[in-house]
Amino acid sequence: MNRRHIRVLLVEDNPDHAELIRRSFESQVDLMSLTVGRNLAEARATLEESAPDVALIDLKLPDGSGIELLPPAGEAATYPIVIMTAQGDQKVAVEAMRAGALNYVVKSQDTFADMPRIVEATLREWGHIVERRRAEEKLQASEAHFRSLIENAHDVIITVDEEGQLDYTSPAISRVLGYTPTERVGTNYFELIHPEDRAEVIRKVHEAFFEPGVVQILEYRVRHKDGSIRILESVGSSPPQTGERSPRVVLNSRDVTDRKQLEDQLRHSQKWEVIGALAGGIANEFNNMLTPILGFAGLALEESSAGSREEKRLQHILTAANRAQKLAEQLLAFSRQSEPRRVPVQMRSVVKEALEFLRPTLPRTIDIRSRVDVEHDIVMADPDQLLQVLINLCTDAHHSMPDGGTLEVALAEVDSAASLADRSRLHDDEYLRLTVRDTGRGMDPETKERVLKPFFGGKEGARENQPMTGLGLAVTYGIVVSHGGDLAVDSEPGKGTTVHVYLPLADRDL
Repeated sequence: MNRRHIRVLLVEDNPDHAELIRRSFESQVDLMSLTVGRNLAEARATLEESAPDVALIDLKLPDGSGIELLPPAGEAATYPIVIMTAQGDQKVAVEAMRAGALNYVVKSQDTFADMPRIVEATLREWGHIVERRRAEEKLQASEAHFRSLIENAHDVIITVDEEGQLDYTSPAISRVLGYTPTERVGTNYFELIHPEDRAEVIRKVHEAFFEPGVVQILEYRVRHKDGSIRILESVGSSPPQTGERSPRVVLNSRDVTDRKQLEDQLRHSQKWEVIGALAGGIANEFNNMLTPILGFAGLALEESSAGSREEKRLQHILTAANRAQKLAEQLLAFSRQSEPRRVPVQMRSVVKEALEFLRPTLPRTIDIRSRVDVEHDIVMADPDQLLQVLINLCTDAHHSMPDGGTLEVALAEVDSAASLADRSRLHDDEYLRLTVRDTGRGMDPETKERVLKPFFGGKEGARENQPMTGLGLAVTYGIVVSHGGDLAVDSEPGKGTTVHVYLPLADRDL
């Protein structure tokens, strides 16, 4: 392989020194060529034409210091520079190296003769510097590229130590959890995780530390800055440790809250369809069996003697059979899948009719109040089903107040679905809100979670000689949803229960 010809710039004002150095290069004429400048001006003129492969510069020149030929502060040299000094100028030469010179030599007969070897050694060192500089530039470009990918990623990318302390969060955390990218740095990430999920997340993060490169899959709940809960799906791993940096776990997290809610809604809907079909089939069979019982018991009652033991027994049979028939009616209402009859219905009239029906049946220890002063209360609905909704809610409220209390029914207009506490089922602009509030026993969170599920019942709702079917609120919920509305329950133990029913308002022109 042919070696590259090396161009050497010598800046030296002493002609004797310059001549000795020139003679040292005579044996290297095929490999190296020497250009001589006697001062700064000549050196600058040569440099303007072309840059050398290496420069040998005397420290003291007639028109200034050789240091002036070094690149300006902050700029990298494009070729290696060796400063030549007289004996005793080493301290100045060291300062020159700090300013950008690659090396220095002290002038002597030996160094003059050894200049070709010094040039070759300088170029080898310079080659290592150039390679390292290129590697650093490539690494910086790569880091900038990956940082750009991370900072523009849709997912949240964070790094935590073994104790959960955050030392980096990507900008996506603002969109997902409401924090600025630096707001949580230095705090403990585990504190944001739902208490029920925290132990499992900590366990998997610790596993990632002990098994670098092994990917851990996590799904957990995290508290948003506004206090709400988001569900994150994370991929975590600990890259192989390099250098002195302490190990970290990288969590790449995606917000799957909306997807989980849709999946839950789909499962909920499918479960209701199955249960509804089952309930409808049972109700029809139940009615078929009850029909002859009611018929023959009625005939037997007509033929029995007034006040006789047989009459009382038959009356008990009819009472029980009628209760069973009511249960069958509830089952049929629960399983009804056909579109309800839709006519304009004034809700204040439904409230009035329901309360007139209920007042004689409720004990005097319950104070019934109503607030129905609304400007627009027309909904498109089946009036019989809406009456059933209100009676069911008031009956449930009565059951929760065995010792008496206050039952309040209210109507209110709500401007838009956006103001309805994230009632995702609602889409229309205006809704009528029917509220039934009681001062009864209330419900704990577990009961509240289950109360809309079909066939759920509890002792707090039972009355003597009155079986709990657990269908009242489930039927109510089904009717409301079939009318394009939604239902929300707010309850705490000892603080009563409030049920809000949202129904889309009809056009004001009706």
